[in-house]
Amino acid sequence: MDNTSLTLVGSGIKFVSHITVETRAYIEQSDKVLYLVNEPAMKEWLKKQNKHAESLDDLYQKFPLRLHCYRAITEYILETVRKGGHICVVLYGHPSVFAQPGLEAVIQAKAEGIDARILPAISAEDCLFADLLIDPGRFGCQSFEATDFLIHHRTWDPTSHLILWQVGVIGVTGRAPDDYDNSKAAQVLVDYLLAHYPKTHEVILYEASQYPHFDPKIIKVALQDLATADYSRISTLYVPPAAKAKCDQAMLQSLGIDLNECK
Repeated sequence: MDNTSLTLVGSGIKFVSHITVETRAYIEQSDKVLYLVNEPAMKEWLKKQNKHAESLDDLYQKFPLRLHCYRAITEYILETVRKGGHICVVLYGHPSVFAQPGLEAVIQAKAEGIDARILPAISAEDCLFADLLIDPGRFGCQSFEATDFLIHHRTWDPTSHLILWQVGVIGVTGRAPDDYDNSKAAQVLVDYLLAHYPKTHEVILYEASQYPHFDPKIIKVALQDLATADYSRISTLYVPPAAKAKCDQAMLQSLGIDLNECK
């Protein structure tokens, strides 16, 4: 199958400007491009770069449950790859961050002996770090999908940065209706977080800018008021550390670190 390959790439968040030189080359030179992006202008751009570009939108909307849509997309990607040729799949953002269909396709393709790879791209979280001036290496950073965070009681450290994805569609397993009201589910999240943070703790609802020269959406609100804040379906929640972590003096001594360096 020397003539066959699968390359999964990401379009990043900002229109065109986040596409790397390497990603663009794969888009232009592949025998076929399959794409699932959420921006109409990006769809048109992809069709101009490769005349064999095909949208996966129909499969993404085919079934009531997202999981079934994802499986259909994965299988279609694999069916296309098995026919031969160099196939490039373009997904919005980073191609393995909240992008299960493409990731599963690459894993399965590799298991079948097909040359398959993923190229890194810019995700919404990368934009968040830059726009909110956050260094994830300082204090540590934990990141969860909001519904998963709640139903599995994920363990996290309130002295670290906390990022919760998809807080605008908590509990939604299919496509949210246009008039979906997230406030009830958001209140469940608020009540859960209040056991670990003060009610006046300032949190941020964040949306990365999708176009160059446009500002991101940054809404600062007290945790107690989060349920009634201005959400969208792509909102991400950032919760800053609530306190400074304590240093383990015995560990400091074992590592030969001066106590003053832990302040």
